[in-house]
Amino acid sequence: MKQNMQPDFAEVKRFLLDCPPFDALTDEQRTGAIEQLKAAYVNDHNIDKFFNDFSPALYIVRSGAFDLLAPDGHLIERLESHDLFGYPSLLSGRSVVNRLTVVEDGIIFIIPQTVFDRLRRDSVAFEQYFIRAHSQRSLEEVARGKPNSRQPVTVDPLQTSIQEVLTRPPVQLPSTTSIRVAAQKMSDEKVSSILLVDDGALVGILTDRDLRNRVIAPGLSFDLHVNAVMTQAPATVAGRQTLMDALTTMTQNNIHHLPVLDENDQPIGMITNTDLMRQQRSEPVMLISALNKTQSRDQLIAEAKQIPAYMQAFATRAANTTVVGRLLASLTDTMTRKLIEFYEREHGVAPASYAWLAFGSQGREDQTLSSDQDNGLLLADELNERQLSWFEGLGDWVCSGLGDCGIPLCPGNIMASHPDCRRSIAGWVERFTRWTESPTPKALMYCQIFFDSRMVVGNKRLYQRYRAEVAKLGQNEFFLGNLARLQRNVQVPLGLFNRFRGTESGKDSDLIDIKRYGIALINDIVRIYSLQAGVTEPRTLARLEQLLEGRLLNHRDNQSLAEAWQFLTQLRLQHQLDVWGTDEPKNALDPDHLSTLVRRQLKTAFRIIDECQQGVAMKFGRSG
Repeated sequence: MKQNMQPDFAEVKRFLLDCPPFDALTDEQRTGAIEQLKAAYVNDHNIDKFFNDFSPALYIVRSGAFDLLAPDGHLIERLESHDLFGYPSLLSGRSVVNRLTVVEDGIIFIIPQTVFDRLRRDSVAFEQYFIRAHSQRSLEEVARGKPNSRQPVTVDPLQTSIQEVLTRPPVQLPSTTSIRVAAQKMSDEKVSSILLVDDGALVGILTDRDLRNRVIAPGLSFDLHVNAVMTQAPATVAGRQTLMDALTTMTQNNIHHLPVLDENDQPIGMITNTDLMRQQRSEPVMLISALNKTQSRDQLIAEAKQIPAYMQAFATRAANTTVVGRLLASLTDTMTRKLIEFYEREHGVAPASYAWLAFGSQGREDQTLSSDQDNGLLLADELNERQLSWFEGLGDWVCSGLGDCGIPLCPGNIMASHPDCRRSIAGWVERFTRWTESPTPKALMYCQIFFDSRMVVGNKRLYQRYRAEVAKLGQNEFFLGNLARLQRNVQVPLGLFNRFRGTESGKDSDLIDIKRYGIALINDIVRIYSLQAGVTEPRTLARLEQLLEGRLLNHRDNQSLAEAWQFLTQLRLQHQLDVWGTDEPKNALDPDHLSTLVRRQLKTAFRIIDECQQGVAMKFGRSG
């Protein structure tokens, strides 16, 4: 029996036309794939040699039947004609761990990885098909490996430091190098970008996209210096930061190449979105890539429908809950930018400078699947009616689009679709001034959302001016005193003899809302210290890290609040995974259903919050 066969071109073409996602390719793309496709007759005797000769690759069953087995022997799938396998390792770079057994001898088509990668790059439909298939496979793996939902989770590679995955020293040149020499260097080194360094300092990067769009398209001379076409002052990350930090930075800046610096701001390498995709369990990159490649509002909504199922799989294995919140915020950021792109395609580019703002949980990057929208628009000064009308349409378009993508509308109307949330710097400052000088309960509630802000897209200088002005207002002692008293009025659910007190009413009276009476209280406490210190970073743990440099909050309380916040967010995430798809409350749980250890940890977290509330009241409460 012959293992390596030459398939008939016409027969393969007919077969692939009936084999998704190859049916979605253009005739030219399909023909290119067929020209490099191989075929093998596989049986019990040659199956090991088959994988040695053709791995990794995308495999398509032409005839016969095969069982795909997990390492523990569990049957993943019975593969028959038109079924595909092998794509998880191609997408993630993981080594193949599953094995194949022959049920009935047959022919398997082999698509080499280079062809698979090219088709993904050239066809949105092709890539989206495999991202959905991979997410579904991941979900099934998690469900199969999760007999007990309270199993310890494994370490997620997105928490790996960036410097651990850098595989080569930086490829760099001076910015006075000619475009021709730089392009040759990129070709010789087989890289898609190069660092441009003058006197040890990073001044820019040159990417293959820069060469296409800024050199070849306009027909510039290759003898020009690269500083004429490079990307200046690029976003960067530190080597000690995590892959999640790299992913977030790439997503927020809509870029694919990110210089990595050491503690002395010296370049030590470059990380790309391809590098992230090669890391184990790196589906977040592929999911964001799929959203970025959508070409219409309807396509974006269709892709967004995959997020809840994927996030349940991802969240179950995430060792650090901050990764989950940041990933959800990155996905919401990506959808926001795409909706703005689609709006500009229909209505023209923005008629004035602006910044799209994320508030609340999206601003803090601690979103959950049940988080609703909190957003706004920062506008340039003195816009005319036509310009204001354009931004009104943008607010309506994006907020309704996010709603259709699964991000619920804000019941309090804190959205850019509402005129109160579309303001110039002067307008926002006037609103914050009113809140801080006349802090009614409603104003204080708004402040706790609006002070946690982050720019999603827009004019950075405009946003920085706005953030600096708002930070000054947040240091008002009278305002801080009222915030301190407000948070002290919300008592943790511990009663006499250190017993839990239910926070809900009716049939749920025994339940405890750990978001409102736990996580939110820590956010409130940390926000007060951050406002006093002028810290503009919105993330709670990052705020605590910056507060370590000052004297407002002692080291012990800082560490205790960080640990309590992480415990409570992990507990809430686990609870939400357990009750997802039911009518059970997503933030309130029954302490009687927790283990003895978790109940003890929950009481400790509440005691930490209570002690820190008292500290806030003593430091700030007398000023209100």
